[in-house]
Amino acid sequence: MKMMIAVSSIFTSSLFSAMKHPLSMGFMLLVQTMISCLISGMNNYSYWFSYLLFITFIGGMLVLFIYMASIASNEKFKFSLKLLTLIMIMTPLMFMSMVDIQMTMSININENVNYNLNSKINNKEILSVMKMFNYPTMMITILTIIYLLFTMISIISITNNSEGPLRMKK
Repeated sequence: MKMMIAVSSIFTSSLFSAMKHPLSMGFMLLVQTMISCLISGMNNYSYWFSYLLFITFIGGMLVLFIYMASIASNEKFKFSLKLLTLIMIMTPLMFMSMVDIQMTMSININENVNYNLNSKINNKEILSVMKMFNYPTMMITILTIIYLLFTMISIISITNNSEGPLRMKK
């Protein structure tokens, strides 16, 4: 599973280099962010860090989307032969590598061993989440929440609706 996600990450990275339109580049960056957060969550015991990373990236992507949509809103998407060729070459290679990996890595695990492994992982998950809300790190978490609240309130007060749109119509 991790190998399949890594291959799709490489695939989206190669597609990103072939994009020309800013909004399509933003979409590919969003897909790459989702894949990175998924890899980060699979490597940790808890998905909290990857969830926070994803929310942070989405906030930045929304700002970039608003900016790019106001600047390059009338640009049309162009069909690229180079991009189509890249997709047609990379897709079969990706599927062949996934099939080869699944064939060579067939693992038979007993259900008892699997159940014990899952219970150990669940205990580690609970302990890793509890560390974030215990005394020393609880203060950092509360400080982060208060900082984000004040930042949101200040940004809302700075951007008044009565000031007008980002880009005036000609």
